[in-house]
Amino acid sequence: MMEDGRIRNGTRVDRDFVADLARRVFSAYGEYDRILPACLDDPQFHTLVSEQEDRPAGFCMLSIGDGIGEVVAVAVDPRWQGRGIGRQLMQAIVEDARGMGIRLLVLKTAIRNLSAQGLFRRIGFEETGRVAGYYTGGQTAVGMRKRL
Repeated sequence: MMEDGRIRNGTRVDRDFVADLARRVFSAYGEYDRILPACLDDPQFHTLVSEQEDRPAGFCMLSIGDGIGEVVAVAVDPRWQGRGIGRQLMQAIVEDARGMGIRLLVLKTAIRNLSAQGLFRRIGFEETGRVAGYYTGGQTAVGMRKRL
């Protein structure tokens, strides 16, 4: 359980953290360590960062467009996993999306990433289908959505 952390908006100063964490947790899925840091400068993206012990421990990134938000990434440093940080980040991004007038959230996650699928289901996402070969290496993606 998360005890003394906080969630804040991500900014340019988080570029190195986002790149490093993406490299460590998403490398099997593509070059997210190159793609995601640039999104911190793009007004069509909204990023939240969880801090633990005054250091970034995780982030969640939302792409915004036409009343739909796409959760493009949620990642927690392996040292902090299992403490509810991913869930708290996702709940916060859902609330922020509601406040922005977004009516539908969508996301894709790897078919083998059962822990992420479980997290998303627990906060109200439902599976919408699968996309074969979506990720680098040919792994299938599971599409999910949550109406707000």
